[in-house]
Amino acid sequence: MSQAAFSNPRKICYLPGMDIDLTSFSTAQKEAFFDLLILAMYADGHLTTFEDELLQQLLAGMGFTEEPARQREFDAAVTRIRPSIESIYKAKELALGLAEAFTDRRQQQQVFGAVLKIMSSDFNVSTWESTLLMELRMKFRL
Repeated sequence: MSQAAFSNPRKICYLPGMDIDLTSFSTAQKEAFFDLLILAMYADGHLTTFEDELLQQLLAGMGFTEEPARQREFDAAVTRIRPSIESIYKAKELALGLAEAFTDRRQQQQVFGAVLKIMSSDFNVSTWESTLLMELRMKFRL
């Protein structure tokens, strides 16, 4: 991926078909959002290059424009969510806890849309992914 793809830290996460304006997100919300997406990516145990590229673009949108900074943030998020991917119960608890960070309706819709995008990017939604999506949908009342 070219460095130009990471050069606009002001705007966003360029998920295909969806731009998420991170300027209204607090630092804690950005971290919770990224952790939710990492959880979504690991939920089915099937990691794709496409998912990784989306997350790298999100990190750039969060202001981590240099590769070492993006890798550090990515690794930190994986470390935070790793204990929760041992069981669907733990994953659900983490997802709902992270979702607490979003009280604004627009943010909830954007976060849910991004999680859905990551989970469905491989054209296969696992039982774990379906459960997490259902829980988030109920949490956000969508």
